[in-house]
Amino acid sequence: MIIKKRRIAVRSQPNFQATVSVSDDDESGEKLRMNMGTCYFPKDIESNPESLGQDAHFTKKDKPLEWLMVLVVGLKRPGRAVNLKKILLKAHSKTAAIGSSTACVVSLKGDRLCYANVGDSGFMVFRGKRLVYRSPTQQNYFNCPFSLGNWVGEGKRPVSVFLGEFDVEQGDIVVAGSDGVFDNLFGSEIEEILQESEGRPWPQDLAWTIATVASMNSTSEEYDSPFAIAAESEGIEHVGGKIDDITVIVAVIELDQPRVSQEERRRRRRRRRSNTHSFMTRDKLVL
Repeated sequence: MIIKKRRIAVRSQPNFQATVSVSDDDESGEKLRMNMGTCYFPKDIESNPESLGQDAHFTKKDKPLEWLMVLVVGLKRPGRAVNLKKILLKAHSKTAAIGSSTACVVSLKGDRLCYANVGDSGFMVFRGKRLVYRSPTQQNYFNCPFSLGNWVGEGKRPVSVFLGEFDVEQGDIVVAGSDGVFDNLFGSEIEEILQESEGRPWPQDLAWTIATVASMNSTSEEYDSPFAIAAESEGIEHVGGKIDDITVIVAVIELDQPRVSQEERRRRRRRRRSNTHSFMTRDKLVL
């Protein structure tokens, strides 16, 4: 779902990497889907309003197999399971841009969240508005994450892709983000944001709120950020938040309600009007 670009020398290629969110059908029992919202703040947006930053994100809910086929030609055929590692490695092999990128791809298969991760982008899962799972981070050393890269004079290096799964339930909330989010927000702070939201969780509103708080923390010199604490543990002095691009995708796990055609909606309206007329007629007869 999340891609983090680093040291990009060629920014004219929009598909340097891609991250995918897929809703799939469960073969038995109730079907689940991800209702998603996104928010992205480039770190230099105030000084350069036209800046696109170095993060990118993609979500897709309809016809996920066709979408994946367009992204990586020849990789996926209908009727076969989605291989997230192959998706990442195939996209990496097709990349011509110079630079490197972390990536996190997440798909929903029945009631199981499957993911492939490279580096320090990732996600958290909240149940009952409490943190129950966080995807692991891959680093060579502090602030130097694993990445998919294409270097001048070196080409592409072997990539270590972490594969994982986590069982989800209806009502779970998945918060995915680039390192700009998790370097500036603790899981407990995201819990507070979720707990302060009332009624049905709206993923777009939650994504905007989480990104806004992370952005404010990133520029604060008084905030004792996760990045500052991690730096201190490595003997590195860092005060406040970490200024960075911030990408947030929030996915609420919901029951997948079948879509109703316009003709079916018209039939239902006619039935409701007919039932109302019948009730009024019976009521008059009783009187």
